[in-house]
Amino acid sequence: MKLLFPAAALIAALSAPAWAQDRIEFEGESWRIEAELAERSEFLGRDALHFRDGVIWIDGSQFETGEIRFEMAISGSPGHTGVLWRGQGVGDWEKFYFRHHLNTMPDSVQYTPAYDGVTGWQIFSDPDAISQVNHGLNRWMDVRVVVAEDQADIFMDGALIHHIPDLQREEGAGWVGFWQLAPNDVASGYVRNVRVTPERNPEIVGASERSATEPAANLVRTWRVSSPFSEALLAEHSFDSLHASRERWTALDVAYNEIANLASVTRHSEGDTVFAETTLRADAPRTALVRFGYSDRVQVFLNGERLFVGNNDWRSRDYRYLGTITRHVAVPLNLRAGENTLTFAVSETFGGWGVTAALEQAEGVRITP
Repeated sequence: MKLLFPAAALIAALSAPAWAQDRIEFEGESWRIEAELAERSEFLGRDALHFRDGVIWIDGSQFETGEIRFEMAISGSPGHTGVLWRGQGVGDWEKFYFRHHLNTMPDSVQYTPAYDGVTGWQIFSDPDAISQVNHGLNRWMDVRVVVAEDQADIFMDGALIHHIPDLQREEGAGWVGFWQLAPNDVASGYVRNVRVTPERNPEIVGASERSATEPAANLVRTWRVSSPFSEALLAEHSFDSLHASRERWTALDVAYNEIANLASVTRHSEGDTVFAETTLRADAPRTALVRFGYSDRVQVFLNGERLFVGNNDWRSRDYRYLGTITRHVAVPLNLRAGENTLTFAVSETFGGWGVTAALEQAEGVRITP
């Protein structure tokens, strides 16, 4: 059976919603609503809070470490339903979710942080972020999330199904809630019996699934990231004038999978494109190779001259293509002696706003922040 994900509908659903906030009382708690649907309902013989396409959270909840326990059922396919914690406003949180349509597949569940509504599944794509789980549809699951300072364990029906060894957002208390995405307006989620238990030092039993690897040689480890702007300006203005107009630049170290998560230092609601750049110092005129990855679209400049334009959008190759960020493209760099500025103009729609780059054939070339 072919799964249909209309691109326009999915992009709209993953963007920061503009629904009017509402409230609903359930199980003695007041829930804040920013979703297409939220209602008290009965599902599979149990009273539940039914929600679709958006976010619901416990008003006034403040949780940093401890345990979140709940019963969850998911229905309809395709879709995504999950739990949120350490929420700050609407659009900034830690997230773990079930993919309705990928039951028993290698990526049937997913961990990712979100910044200003940008969920980074194109960055978080390794075994520490995804797992193979038999969760199924139309059944009640007992889910337990144990959160320590920078780690979390996820249990389903008493069994550990996923370990998160490195929570990406800064530690701090925030609200607890749930998220749902229904691309075809069919999927939805149900939760009940939600119990939030703060605890200072909960026991973590999981371990990282990532194989130990050596860091990439000549990796760009720190990027200078500009304030955001509209992608359309790249066609309307020269590189020099647009670059000079950026008033704010932020140093950003690479993190997960050696990728700079651009959403962590800028607001997608203020513009969908940033410049991310580094300085290359060559001891003489040389040609080096830069191998890089990005999401979703990029223009690459060396000393203000455009070298490459690319598109790594979800489904930009075929209907199965995810747009995962890997260093899959390489271009030559004709470097002059002394300083050279390598700039990536990276544009984001949804799924992960990031860039990664490493030099090859780079003897006599030094990367400086």
